[in-house]
Amino acid sequence: MADRDDFITIIRALRNASSTISNEQRKGLIRQAVQNHGISVEEATEILASLGLVVGEEISYFDVLGFSIDAFRNIDEAEIQNLVEAAHKRLYSASLKAGGRPRADGKSEAEWRTVLNQARDILTNPQRRQEHIGELSVKQTEESTAAVLQNSNTAITKPHLQIEDTALYEHKGSVNSVAFSPDGTSIVSGSSDNTAVIWDVVSGELKHTLHEHVGDVTSVVYSPDGETIASGSSDKTIRLWNSETGELKNTLIGHKSEIRSVNYSPDGKTLVSGGNDNRVCIWNAISGTFSNILVGHSNLVSAVAFSPDGKTIASGSYDTSVRLWDVTKYRCRNSLEHDMKAVSSVVFSPDGKTIASNSLYGNLHLWNPSTGEQQNYFAGHRTEFNAIAFSPDSLTLASGSYYGLIRLWDIASGKFTSTLTGHKSTIKSLAYSPDGQILASCSTDKSVRLWNLKRDRDATDS
Repeated sequence: MADRDDFITIIRALRNASSTISNEQRKGLIRQAVQNHGISVEEATEILASLGLVVGEEISYFDVLGFSIDAFRNIDEAEIQNLVEAAHKRLYSASLKAGGRPRADGKSEAEWRTVLNQARDILTNPQRRQEHIGELSVKQTEESTAAVLQNSNTAITKPHLQIEDTALYEHKGSVNSVAFSPDGTSIVSGSSDNTAVIWDVVSGELKHTLHEHVGDVTSVVYSPDGETIASGSSDKTIRLWNSETGELKNTLIGHKSEIRSVNYSPDGKTLVSGGNDNRVCIWNAISGTFSNILVGHSNLVSAVAFSPDGKTIASGSYDTSVRLWDVTKYRCRNSLEHDMKAVSSVVFSPDGKTIASNSLYGNLHLWNPSTGEQQNYFAGHRTEFNAIAFSPDSLTLASGSYYGLIRLWDIASGKFTSTLTGHKSTIKSLAYSPDGQILASCSTDKSVRLWNLKRDRDATDS
């Protein structure tokens, strides 16, 4: 009974703030009722309805205060704060002067002032503002997808719009990286809350939380044998964990600033890492000793990856290049220029025939790793994105955008075949399960999502 009363208290507090919620908020509350309070879906739904907390219209808090989203793109936080506070003060004062007269939108002036306060609180908070932008973008995308696809020469005629199957909520900050275990039964996620979390894929239950980092966990990866998890962090360290117990095995120190990316060699004997010190570092994965430094990038190294045969390391950098390094000689054998755009991700296809990289401004490049020649180029998203992943059969490439959308691309045709919606803001990392049937994604919206790719869905699922 206490759990039920606690849930009712939460709903009453939300109802006092606003009588309407979004559909995603409703799903989250029902999930919270089931997982945290032991309440059935039916009972939770009944509580929401009885207390008057219902799904209402989506409000653009930018519109409420008379702004466009673009107005905030190139100004600093101090200026945003001043603009929002000034607009709020003007409209709030006007509402007080209006007294008790009814408004044209059907709200009372008191209800309108509540909306104004919500708009101020959200738009002056950088994280909440970005989440709100993501919500508005997803809604707009769903309404306009058909028109966009008809006009895109890289799109198929009838897309499959898919929804999430499982959403995992535990992290208290942006989730920056996600990876599958080699057997596909577990995933690990790393977050800006300084933790990494190991999850059971089937049940969605948390298995272990890894606490030792003192900075953002920016990159996580399983060893090929599945026994170890490596995590890189803004605290300048790489930590090695026992994947079964969650116990810390070793701490690797050598980078001079934030680590952005960590990856294992196919044989599990070597680790490679890249960071804000412009370095690509090589480590003995067994002993944890520092092995070598690959120097050549002139800006931070955002991504590193081993080729499937273990002979080549690819590194992507904000200096706009992808460099290919010979592992045996520790020298750069090729540099792939990226159209003067900062590179955010680099991945090898599992068959070793293709390297995919992307820029922060929505472009996908496919390269021949042997010759360095560009094989193909996609205008990936209509905004920035920084997450890509190959399917195990090398036939599909997943990409994630700044506004929370995920697209699945057919490599042969260059067309995207599905759009996955559900995240509220920037996709930070993507990973396929070993059998290719599940896609894991994570986002600045603090969630990890698992998408069942076996289901044959069509556009009506949206």
